[in-house]
Amino acid sequence: MYALINAKIYDYREYIDNGYIVFNQKILDIGHMENYKKIDDLIEINCFGKLIIPGFVTGHTHLYSTFARGLSLPIDPKNFLDILKQMWWKIDHFLDLDMIYYSALMGGIDQLLNGTTTLIDHHASFTISHSLDKIKKALVDHLGLRAILAFETSDRFDIEESIKENLSFISNHQSENISGLFGMHASLSLSDHSLSSIKDQLDGHGIHIHVAESLQDEEECIENYKMRVVERLDYFNLINEKSLLVHCTHINEEEMDIIKKRNATIAINPTSNLNNAVGISNVKKFLNKGIKVIIGNDGLTPSQPYEYMNTLYLSHLKGESLVAFGLDDIKQLIINTYEYTNHRLSTNLGCFKKNAEADLLVVPYKPYTPMNKDNIFGHIFYGIYPGFKPEKVFANGQLLVDHYSLNYMHKEDIEEANRQSKKLWSILEKEGKNYESKNKF
Repeated sequence: MYALINAKIYDYREYIDNGYIVFNQKILDIGHMENYKKIDDLIEINCFGKLIIPGFVTGHTHLYSTFARGLSLPIDPKNFLDILKQMWWKIDHFLDLDMIYYSALMGGIDQLLNGTTTLIDHHASFTISHSLDKIKKALVDHLGLRAILAFETSDRFDIEESIKENLSFISNHQSENISGLFGMHASLSLSDHSLSSIKDQLDGHGIHIHVAESLQDEEECIENYKMRVVERLDYFNLINEKSLLVHCTHINEEEMDIIKKRNATIAINPTSNLNNAVGISNVKKFLNKGIKVIIGNDGLTPSQPYEYMNTLYLSHLKGESLVAFGLDDIKQLIINTYEYTNHRLSTNLGCFKKNAEADLLVVPYKPYTPMNKDNIFGHIFYGIYPGFKPEKVFANGQLLVDHYSLNYMHKEDIEEANRQSKKLWSILEKEGKNYESKNKF
């Protein structure tokens, strides 16, 4: 059991200037220091000059992409589909279960060191069966994080095996630490026959799918099916209040209305959209429509604060105004991300109150301008988020990161990750050129 004392405490709603938090797996007590009473068997940590905030949730990521760091593949894309075919679909084609485990482990460590304690992952690999169990083993069993997992069902893969992987994982994993969504890649890689099969077996589960990430996704949908992407998904009754629709960069007003009507959630990924040059999501319009929006990183960056900052600046660019999107909007997206996760895991993440989960970060910060309940988020956004690194990370009440380092990092894990990444790179070098003929999509 821990007590963090003499701390500034903020959960995006309430601010305590000089307070304490007592917790094991859940928060047992919280308040101002004048009300603090030390009890036996308590590990007391003095947090004077430090800020305590909730652990981050990554609203959409791809841990299968971890071993792409430093990898150089020949790529000359003319459109977004070329990016998938020439890079990401080559990588996921050759992943085996060992690679999947260690890419999830290393990717999870990267995000943990940057303050993320819960990840919503969207997995893809030609090795389908038990792939999600490997990711759970890495994130939840090994690292002590929370996760919501899904497999990207696609016509590139065996459809029925993909459906089975999703449904099996969802039915066998539901706790405060792990849950599942029904994963789908995107409209452009799923036929009507596949969508119909998913519809018949979905059984009310929420889908996790890329939606209109690029304009090409919309154009192909209109050309092939005479409707837009969200309309097509809704035609097959696939969108519900649990659904996570990722990107939505090019959806129109009518599609937004459908998402609002179905009470689904949009997960934006601003930095990835910049990298792929696919456009800027109209986040303010989503919010004005009453659509819930959360923030992910698409597997590109391990830092959620980096995504929060890019969301604000890109929304200024999109609205062509400094006041088109504000800190209150960013704060709402962060709160939305916690709330979406809480509905999936039956938790109380992202808030500091009795019986809430003890997932929290300790960050040194000594302001040189006045800081109070009215401007605390401005201090966090402009003073802490740039270059963000938490000194301590707790998840499930366990101290996972201390003095900026993992408490239990094993040399053997890094060595094995190196072996697995080298194995993947070697296969890509030898067989990557023949990939096009092997891939049926």
